[in-house]
Amino acid sequence: MRPLRSISFRAGVTLLLLIAAGSALAGVVGSIRGRVTDKKTGEALPGVNVVVQGTELGAASDVYGVYEIINVPPGRYKLTASYIGYNDLTVTDVQVVQDNVTNVDFKLSQTVIEIGKVIETVAKKKELVQRGAVSVERIITDEEFKRLPVTQLSDLVGMQAGVTQTRAGGWTHIRGGRYDDVAYLVDGVMAQDAVIGTLWSSPKPTTDALSSVVVITGGFDAEYGSAMSGIIKAVTKEGGSATSGRVRYQTDEVFPKPDLNFGYNRLTFSLGGPTPLWNRLRYFLSTEYFRTEDSRECLYKVNAPRGEYAAEGKLTLQVPKGFFLTREGLKFTVDGHHSNYQWQAWSNSWKFWQRGLFANRVTSSKANLTVNHLLDPTLVYEAKVGYFQTSLIRTGRNFAAEAADTTGFWGFLRKAGLWDRYWFKAEDWVFNNWEGLSKKDAVLQLYRSYWLTPQGDTVYAYPDQKKNFMTAYATTNNPFGVAGLFVGEGNDRTWHYRSTENWLGKLDFTKTISKVHELKFGIDLTSYSVSMYDNSLPWDMNPFWDAFNYKPLVVAAYVQDRADFEDLVVRPGIRFDYLDSKAKVRAFPESLGSQPRISDSLLPVAPKFRLSPRLGISYPITERVKFRFSYGHFFKNPVFNNLYTYADRTAAELRGRGNIIVGNADMAAEKTIAYELGFDAQLTDVFQFDMTAFYKDVFDLSGVRVVQALPQPYTMYYNVEYARIQGFEATMTKVLDNYWSSRLGYTFQIAKGTASTATDQYMRETPLQVDYYLDQDQRHSLQGDLGFSLPSDFGFALARDFDASAVLSYSSGMPYTPTDQRGNRVGEENSGRLPSVFTVNLRASKDLRLGPLSLTLNADISNLLNTKIVSNVYSQTGKPDYNGRIITPYEFNPGIAFGDLYYHPARDFNHDGYLTRTEMFESYVRAYTDYIKAPTYYGASRKIRFGISLSF
Repeated sequence: MRPLRSISFRAGVTLLLLIAAGSALAGVVGSIRGRVTDKKTGEALPGVNVVVQGTELGAASDVYGVYEIINVPPGRYKLTASYIGYNDLTVTDVQVVQDNVTNVDFKLSQTVIEIGKVIETVAKKKELVQRGAVSVERIITDEEFKRLPVTQLSDLVGMQAGVTQTRAGGWTHIRGGRYDDVAYLVDGVMAQDAVIGTLWSSPKPTTDALSSVVVITGGFDAEYGSAMSGIIKAVTKEGGSATSGRVRYQTDEVFPKPDLNFGYNRLTFSLGGPTPLWNRLRYFLSTEYFRTEDSRECLYKVNAPRGEYAAEGKLTLQVPKGFFLTREGLKFTVDGHHSNYQWQAWSNSWKFWQRGLFANRVTSSKANLTVNHLLDPTLVYEAKVGYFQTSLIRTGRNFAAEAADTTGFWGFLRKAGLWDRYWFKAEDWVFNNWEGLSKKDAVLQLYRSYWLTPQGDTVYAYPDQKKNFMTAYATTNNPFGVAGLFVGEGNDRTWHYRSTENWLGKLDFTKTISKVHELKFGIDLTSYSVSMYDNSLPWDMNPFWDAFNYKPLVVAAYVQDRADFEDLVVRPGIRFDYLDSKAKVRAFPESLGSQPRISDSLLPVAPKFRLSPRLGISYPITERVKFRFSYGHFFKNPVFNNLYTYADRTAAELRGRGNIIVGNADMAAEKTIAYELGFDAQLTDVFQFDMTAFYKDVFDLSGVRVVQALPQPYTMYYNVEYARIQGFEATMTKVLDNYWSSRLGYTFQIAKGTASTATDQYMRETPLQVDYYLDQDQRHSLQGDLGFSLPSDFGFALARDFDASAVLSYSSGMPYTPTDQRGNRVGEENSGRLPSVFTVNLRASKDLRLGPLSLTLNADISNLLNTKIVSNVYSQTGKPDYNGRIITPYEFNPGIAFGDLYYHPARDFNHDGYLTRTEMFESYVRAYTDYIKAPTYYGASRKIRFGISLSF
């Protein structure tokens, strides 16, 4: 990425102004298009009014009989066409999906004078192939979300072809890319934590608030940025014309046995509809509470509690036509979200001293104001301003403060067993200082407030903790009485806090120029405030510590066209991305000498920009068969952690800790050049098949390299890594018909590169220069679901409104690097493979009608077959429960007696006060066997949960 020079800057600004002068907001609405003809003659009918019932949206057909209704929110609608001399025709079950065109044709019958005008009604034929789509889009509606055995957004995403998930859904990889190559959009706004690039530490929609989710695994349009692998778009619900609501509860605490009772409880509540004052002012509210005693979901139940609560709401106002400037349609939307997630970490080596291991708390909020203005039937703009905040604190818990937290609202919840609010060590002390920071020089203030006394002396971030946790391994505080394996006292070394805030502004236009061209263009601006305080080894006089606050600026603009020539759809576009990191870099990175004027000299970083062209082509052969092709350049800025961490440390500090990784604010955007060729076919009215072959070259990926500085080298982030990914994915779908539905998706891919993550080359004296199979190189994956649904008018009364769905998943093993007992690599990097995984999840539900209410009973079973899932192995053996170490009795010297530091009665089998060699050997083998058989090396065993919901 080149720095902006004067001529380039003027060109970029000119492009921005041109685009801003004249884009629909990141795919949160759809459109309806079709042709109106005479049913008998087939002639085009101009001037026919086509309206979307229940809305003020509509359009009139042109001289060719073609109409288009833009700016339609996702949902299911009825369309009515009316024309003088013809019967009205209503088409039902019209499904509109975000960022897609739904085709609805009308064939009108002339009115018979003797009978008079009548209203005809037909159900829309299922359109399983989107003729204008140039990329792979997996669409999940609210109905599917209720039917499938899933509980959160990541579950839905993981079911799609081309998607690989690791760390129990925490990291999502699309087509072999890195986990931070995916962009998450909620109601058109970026939702992930920009510091590390993931969704898990960001506000996620509550489960009842999801209206639809679209997963795009490649070939996305120019309006989408900050992604190189895929886009995940979620649209949340709005209040409808009638009041509706639902309360839902799911638990596994009905089981007395600990192997089935994991303390799982999930309670959701949603309510929406028109306000009492005005039908056009509508609301939707959703809350969710979740608690479990075991969030690790491994081989058996472990003490890893997690709690979540979230609330969000949306208020919409549809202004009447003709009111003020509202010629066609004006809509205001205000939405907000607040959530809190907290969970206790768990480690097999810490399980006998759990109170010393770190915990986490994530607090997130967002608020947006959106104005959607339909200026005329061919032009709509959408303006949005918003605020986003997320923060994470990770350190040891202050159990004394938690025990004293028994009053007030939080104390009431604690006593009731509903919510144990976490208190963290030194939390108040740190944040009381944080509040007094000077905005002019936040980094300097952080340094002075947290790390140095007014006299310049070093202080601890843990005022009450000065024990290095390594010494805690020397204790015998465990059931085996064996030292050296399990932690027995002290605290973990982590004290970490980070916060991301941003203000955003977006302006987008959609303009239908003719029956061929629809132009979209827009601009968005995001101003960030990124803060971090990190202290690893807080008891050490020379710790790993960092503190910063930066305010980067990100600007993007795009223009794209959808040219529909009936037998060919072309979607060209171009995107402009701009980043001003507002930071400085070392003028002489190779110098860490004792002359600060040289070694600590800093230079400002010039802003960066990129232009990325995109092209998509859809070639329909028939109404049900098409080929498609896409090509594009896709860019993503490095995550802020890689730009800023330790970036402003002095040369003296870097000399003191040469093994830290220093951020590089002058890094360029990462780049992917991607090609894909696809085929889509609607085989019958209910069967659809698609297949896509893809190839990606990924350049300038973030990585680390050693800076050969004098007098001491250190490590820094650079754009130095590369990846090459290729493969294909195929999906066969059957929509619900004759009581059953199904979907089967297969992905084959080869993902090779020089680094799986940005830090893979850390501590390597000589970086790998050849490609190897990346950590996310899952060669084969098969995802499917099978649904069975009986309607409310089914012949056998007891079976009415019964649904059952099974989700099947097969995945070949992920790679790992074999080593010998000394940790030396054996063979090529990532030349070993974990075992493959096969799982079946099931949901069964039954609806009961109680007048205006609907009562639903359901049961979810995950890992129905109770398959033992291997998620990690020891590199020495390739096994999850054995690392190859051979222990002999001769490693132990007898002589430890009662009163010695390492004597423990658990090792003294005959209780004679003396540990023999045999006793020491056998007790150590028992302890070591327990130590290496970590349950976290396995996936979750079978889980059964029952649920009940009441809706109206």
